[in-house]
Amino acid sequence: MLHQKSNEKSEQLRHEGNKCYSNQNFFEAMLKYNESLCYADPKSENVGLAYANRSAIYFEMKLYDKCLNNVDMARKNSYPERNLENLVKREQKCHEMVKTSNQKISNPWNFFKLSYQPNKKLPFIVNCLELNCNDKYGRFVTTNHSLKVGDIISIEEPFCKVLLSKSKFRKIPKSNIYQKCSNCLRDNSLDLIPCNSCCLSMFCSIECMETALKRFHRYECSIMAKLLESGSVHMAMRLFFIALSKFDGCFEKLEDFISNENKMTIFDCDLKSSEREGNERMLRSLMSLMKSPKIFPVTPLMEILKNHHELGDSSEKHEKFIANFLQKLRQISDWNFHGITSGSSKSVDVNETKREGLEETIGSGSLIFCSLINHSCANNVMRICVEGKVLLVVCRPISKGSQLFDCYKISFLQHQKQERQEILLKDFGFACDCEACTQNFPTPPMLKFKDPKLLKFAKKTDDEMLTLQHNQAFKKFRDCCDILEKNNQNFPCLELCLLLRCIANFLFKQAQPSVVFP
Repeated sequence: MLHQKSNEKSEQLRHEGNKCYSNQNFFEAMLKYNESLCYADPKSENVGLAYANRSAIYFEMKLYDKCLNNVDMARKNSYPERNLENLVKREQKCHEMVKTSNQKISNPWNFFKLSYQPNKKLPFIVNCLELNCNDKYGRFVTTNHSLKVGDIISIEEPFCKVLLSKSKFRKIPKSNIYQKCSNCLRDNSLDLIPCNSCCLSMFCSIECMETALKRFHRYECSIMAKLLESGSVHMAMRLFFIALSKFDGCFEKLEDFISNENKMTIFDCDLKSSEREGNERMLRSLMSLMKSPKIFPVTPLMEILKNHHELGDSSEKHEKFIANFLQKLRQISDWNFHGITSGSSKSVDVNETKREGLEETIGSGSLIFCSLINHSCANNVMRICVEGKVLLVVCRPISKGSQLFDCYKISFLQHQKQERQEILLKDFGFACDCEACTQNFPTPPMLKFKDPKLLKFAKKTDDEMLTLQHNQAFKKFRDCCDILEKNNQNFPCLELCLLLRCIANFLFKQAQPSVVFP
């Protein structure tokens, strides 16, 4: 098999990492050491050697807590006695440096907090958000008091999320799996631990590994290579495995649950109730979301299941139910899985790179709350991804009683009306009649400005936002929010649209990995 534990390959990868380390290319070295960990036999010295080599990089980066953690992991994982003297010296130096070092890894959650009191049953959204329904919009979300630009109104943990890797469907580097936790999608400063069985999954902690095994990885582990190559199929399969795990692998119980067509939304859930009840209601809410009308091939998924060492016999017995269920999951994931992005752990020159070049798609997740928010080509909330979670931030003033609008893929700032209409109709099945479409908002560079002083401020801020120090950037961010709040009557003028990009860049900057490697 191509992807199985191999001490020979592990050793080869470690030597490649050593070359990168010698050239001060710490990022590539870390990826090689992580991949070496994944291929090493769990009981071999290759595990300890890879952890020890990672500790050397953390020492050079002055990340002494990480260094000590990896020294400890090396000791616990068959580190050879012949090399122990060097490891002990590094450990002693590290303890000495910790006493005088004040370097700490920044925590993005010190900034990203809900702007108002949380909902009592759904503590990840603010308590002013309400669910409504009418013939035109179906289900939609409104606010019962006014919201200001810059307000953080939800911090949603996807019910299901998938770390994407190299695929024939997407341009995503294979090394993604050696940079992020397969469960929570955090990078943890590349301080990851490998799955003991497969070579294609890493985790940020024992807790995340155990959670993944309980929810999905016990089923995915032996077929990870096929899943990573399958693109969007992986999303449906992950949902299937999570659903099956909810019922302890019992197909009969899962079938009974799915056959009950009782509809509900996330607003019918109480996340402070028992874990099992909360999970079942979340699954029911997911299954009640709007589905794509497309018919997807499920034969490749069924073949994967039939050849599965644990599920093969059961999948043949329940073939009809599974095929229908997978079809439904693919239809749900087509419309309700959202991209999860992150900045790179590799150091780049922000003076030469725009945000688009810094932000990478690392995964995809099912957002049961966000999926209830309708589209506008001139949205009033924007999505920001932080450590695998998806936040909604107000980007235009929202008055009491008004509806929240997200942007599905395309905005008037990037696409003209006809193109937007065609894409939305093709991909989501509706003809958009948002304000940008009905009023035919101009697309840059056709946007005109209203205030030359504000335009000058906006251009200057747009040029420097990604490079400013934190305190300066935060002040500029607050200034941008205030200007957008006070001048909303002039939207969509050029200066306000530039300020929208400024606040997006600031938020993106705050969400960046706290440690980057040269």
